[in-house]
Amino acid sequence: MTMTPTRLAALLATSAALIAAPLSAQEKPPAKPPAAAMDHSKMDHGAAKAEGWKELDAYHMLMMATWHPAKDKNDLAPIRAKATEMVASAKLVAASKSPMACQKPELIKAQAGLPVETEKVAAMVAAKVAAAELKAGLKGLHDSFDVLEGCASGMKH
Repeated sequence: MTMTPTRLAALLATSAALIAAPLSAQEKPPAKPPAAAMDHSKMDHGAAKAEGWKELDAYHMLMMATWHPAKDKNDLAPIRAKATEMVASAKLVAASKSPMACQKPELIKAQAGLPVETEKVAAMVAAKVAAAELKAGLKGLHDSFDVLEGCASGMKH
């Protein structure tokens, strides 16, 4: 059997289709939008939001506005600008009544300690510590906040 130009073209087209098929199956899903593009106000905040812990929700919004830029882009301008506001918000969280789901000893301790931990970061901002030290302090504050945040399933970010 001789290979005619028509048969050769058909064979090449079939081969190309077979080769391309597995590649299309390996396409990567669309990239997750950067944290700055995410609308955190639409996140499910679980039990704390449902029971109306508005103080924690307000602090959470400040934490997101400062932690995500620092973590994702090494941008410390938001924490430098909002440190005092975060201290005031942390004091409101500590003075507020937590939802029943959050009234466990470790969560009550975290709630009471939030202003102290936040004040440490605010003091770092005031002292104009090096960026790496401030970012580490903010990470520690975020980790402390995660304990409280954990009382409300679905509030993690």
